[in-house]
Amino acid sequence: MRIVPENLAKSRAEAVSDAIEQIYVDKVFPDLGLCVSLYEIIKIEGGTVYHLDGAATFFVTFSLVVFRPFPGEIMTAKLSKCDSAGVKLSFGFFDDVSLPEHALQEPSTFDPKEKLWVWKVDGNEAFMDIGEEVRFRVVAVRFPEEPSQASLLNADIQVEGAEPVLGSSQRPFAPMIIEGDINADGLGCVAWWQ
Repeated sequence: MRIVPENLAKSRAEAVSDAIEQIYVDKVFPDLGLCVSLYEIIKIEGGTVYHLDGAATFFVTFSLVVFRPFPGEIMTAKLSKCDSAGVKLSFGFFDDVSLPEHALQEPSTFDPKEKLWVWKVDGNEAFMDIGEEVRFRVVAVRFPEEPSQASLLNADIQVEGAEPVLGSSQRPFAPMIIEGDINADGLGCVAWWQ
């Protein structure tokens, strides 16, 4: 860990903690997950100042808290968006949870006037309202490949009828996507089962 000169007045543990948090916290690491917090610093060694640098370099062993659900895990999140392709959920600290239309309770239909999904069960209509808590099963956690610089440069040039370029404002890039389903008893809007 490289500690810049202005942070050397802090205690060694505090300076190293700040540097670790700046590098890792709130970032998604492919095939690992979203780093939520520094859990503990196990060991700090060194403090070498290299020629023409001025910063101190420490060798640090530490543990992080990482968010990455496993397939089959049952979780609860709030419904943040509905469209004809499916439902988006949010944990508050992570917003890239997707329930595609085929993963919703059967039979479900999208109401274009209300802009909500409706589960038709026993002659009743159960709406999935924005802000409701939804219990879902994790099907997969994906780490899409980051768009290239060339594709981002062409993101503003749209061909009519073509799908928006990944990384553009119409289709933002998400470094980690949780895919889930609610097509089982006890899953879906929590209020349905109370």
